[in-house]
Amino acid sequence: MYAIIACGIFKDEIEKIADQLDFPNTVRYLEAGLHANFDDLAEALKAELEECKDHDGIIVAYGDCHPKMAEILAPYKAVLLRCQNCIDAFITRKKVEDIANRGLYFYLSPGWVKSWRDMFERMNWSREEARFQLAPFKGSIFLDTLDNADEYEEGLIEFLDFTLCRYEKMPVNLEHFKSLIMEAKERLEV
Repeated sequence: MYAIIACGIFKDEIEKIADQLDFPNTVRYLEAGLHANFDDLAEALKAELEECKDHDGIIVAYGDCHPKMAEILAPYKAVLLRCQNCIDAFITRKKVEDIANRGLYFYLSPGWVKSWRDMFERMNWSREEARFQLAPFKGSIFLDTLDNADEYEEGLIEFLDFTLCRYEKMPVNLEHFKSLIMEAKERLEV
């Protein structure tokens, strides 16, 4: 049995592909937004790694969200997804770079739409601070990973109102995300 320790941002997507993962696993979710405080993230991740240490291996569904991620994982039979962040987990780095040619965008996934207020609070971003920090962005892109963008419309409008970042929707299938998890599992078998 493998353990998957995942950022809460990935919860809905992991649940959507769970029956497509061809290996026995148990998933544990950490609170979304822990990356806003490196000490909190390290503490929570170490506690979960310790809880999962007797599994066949541990897949850590995070990006490089902590500067010492490799050091945190080193004592365990654990591997990190090969992505820089949660956006790279859903769309390829190439796709991110292609979009960057149009300008700088802030990305939202379903988990982000549910969690951005908490994350902004963790970073002490008021409405004014959020607007200041996001002013360089051309807009935001909602990654429709669950094929139900209409259900997030109200949350997207709240994000727009708070940040003044207009949004567009981008359909995203979860094949890339699933492939990252499967590749991580393969690395555990070596």
